[in-house]
Amino acid sequence: MSDSIAANYNRLRQRVIENDRRFSACEGKLCFEGVDVESLAKKYGTPFYVFSEPEIVRNVREIEQAFAAHPNTKTFFASKTCSVMGVLKAIKDAGICAEANSRYEVRKCLEIGFRGDQIVFNGVVKKPEDLEYAIANDLYLINVDSLYELDHIDAISRRLKKTANVCVRVEPNVPSATHAELVTAYHAKSGLDLEQAEETCRRILEMPFVHLRGLHMHVGDQVPESEPFAKATKVLVDESRRLEEVLGIKFDLINVGGGIPVPYKYDDENGDPLKDNMYAGITAKDFADAVISEVHKWRTDVQICIEPGRKVTSSAAVLLTDVSCEKRKTNYDVDGNIECHVEWKFVDAGYSVLSDSQHFDWFFYVYNASRITEAHDEYIKLAGPLCDGGDYFHMGVKGEEFLLPKTTEVGDTVVFLDAGAYTIESQTVYNNRPRTAVVMIDNEGKDRLIRREDTYQDMVGYDIY
Repeated sequence: MSDSIAANYNRLRQRVIENDRRFSACEGKLCFEGVDVESLAKKYGTPFYVFSEPEIVRNVREIEQAFAAHPNTKTFFASKTCSVMGVLKAIKDAGICAEANSRYEVRKCLEIGFRGDQIVFNGVVKKPEDLEYAIANDLYLINVDSLYELDHIDAISRRLKKTANVCVRVEPNVPSATHAELVTAYHAKSGLDLEQAEETCRRILEMPFVHLRGLHMHVGDQVPESEPFAKATKVLVDESRRLEEVLGIKFDLINVGGGIPVPYKYDDENGDPLKDNMYAGITAKDFADAVISEVHKWRTDVQICIEPGRKVTSSAAVLLTDVSCEKRKTNYDVDGNIECHVEWKFVDAGYSVLSDSQHFDWFFYVYNASRITEAHDEYIKLAGPLCDGGDYFHMGVKGEEFLLPKTTEVGDTVVFLDAGAYTIESQTVYNNRPRTAVVMIDNEGKDRLIRREDTYQDMVGYDIY
């Protein structure tokens, strides 16, 4: 194959089916944790997501091992990443805690079996009723995002005569080389200015039912280098040390948030993570080392809290979608001259089903799972079913083009890899197309439905007429 892009893509495909712990080829079909995904597509009906409980566990263990040098580390899964109850249960069973960003995320975590003291509550807008629910359920932490919010916490805790455990979220003013919309520690809406930390802590110390436990931050998501984590942790450590001295207190913990990146592109030799954050750049161990090295300059006994999300679930799921239509179209210039012919393949999952928090510029490896051992040797444009000109997948292997086998037919199953983070949470019912089902392959290799597809009644049930 003379085309270097196609050759590289096919080498990666071969590497995936031969060496990736999640995948294998079974009689020409792609298997995920040993299960033929085409058979799943026929069993459950596309489009839908398939999660691997073993991969969730492997990812959790990788994070835990990364922080082995600081045993007093507490991990809270960012449930905004994926709050399907069956996924939350798998994460709880893996032995870590949960972080939530709304009252209903808190409620889902409680209902699946997390105790209140295993949940952290984040968010820039927590209404009084949200805070009352959190305080009533004895959450491990409420990360205070504003003085306005703090006043509500004070009033509610006094009225309920219940302790509210809090961290003060501050902005460390550290940029990072990630997607502009994923930066949360530099010119961001979240948290208080660092200069407000002392005033805020003094106010908390005067509140009879509010317990100040430490400071909190979050650098961002999919950050491809460890330096921003080290810099931001140093800022948090320096301020924590200073506040302990001037206020005569001792913090219980330091909460450094999440942001561990995952690889959406695997060919590290061909890309620069600082210019393309679809490459991970760093590992969980790099993240942990950056944090721990700075914290240990202050104290070795303090608890480190982390809030990973993407790292736990991204690699743990694939999206299955069927080829539903195909056509060849001609592109003309404005004068009517033929520019090129375009081969289009249409699948039954569009951007209402698969988008990373509505980011169109997100990359996923796409393979024909029905013909995984065949060369992917035809450039095509890949589109969804929505009545919207933008409903096609923009980030291909060559511009907007993807590679599938020339033999690809209507009815073949197409798989999107690493689809377990933020995708299900971002689904819509645009065009009144249902949100998808979700299937779990459990630790015994058995598949089961953990969320059904929306029905018509689900979609009209909200309407009043």
